[in-house]
Amino acid sequence: MPDKKFADREVYKVLIKAPIETVWSELVNTTSPRPFFWNSTWDTREMAAGNAYRMISNKGRTVAVIGEILELDPPHRLVHSFRLTSLDDPHSTVTYALKETPEGTEFSLITENIVAGSKSEKSMADGSKFIVENFKSFVETGKVTFGARVMLAMFALTGPFAPKSMRVDKWPLD
Repeated sequence: MPDKKFADREVYKVLIKAPIETVWSELVNTTSPRPFFWNSTWDTREMAAGNAYRMISNKGRTVAVIGEILELDPPHRLVHSFRLTSLDDPHSTVTYALKETPEGTEFSLITENIVAGSKSEKSMADGSKFIVENFKSFVETGKVTFGARVMLAMFALTGPFAPKSMRVDKWPLD
């Protein structure tokens, strides 16, 4: 059997007990750190297709993710390229799909085009689970899970020791 170039498409899905507009608003909020994104903030000139973005963390000192917004269909779909700045792996694709249901909003995070066996593949699998679980908790309760709060506190302590390759000046928006 030949080696695969890309890992399988993965879908992480959860039902969030909130209106679709609320879920969408929290997902695309660019004004404050998003605890379900490891306290990173979307940084983009405008949340619009074709624009570059970066996820800034550690009080504006580091950039963990860069990419381009590929598709934006409020309040149903956000698609963007995704590259971890700490790794040399190529960009992959992340899709957030929201569907209104009688119980709330079905929220799906879909990852595609990740190089099979890469460090990004493992990181994105773990990260996607964290995002989905903690996004649900945050939208429904106003805070992430206890485990996430502990992890975020540890990240805050280790933030000053982030690799120099992740410094914000190394990853301009343009």
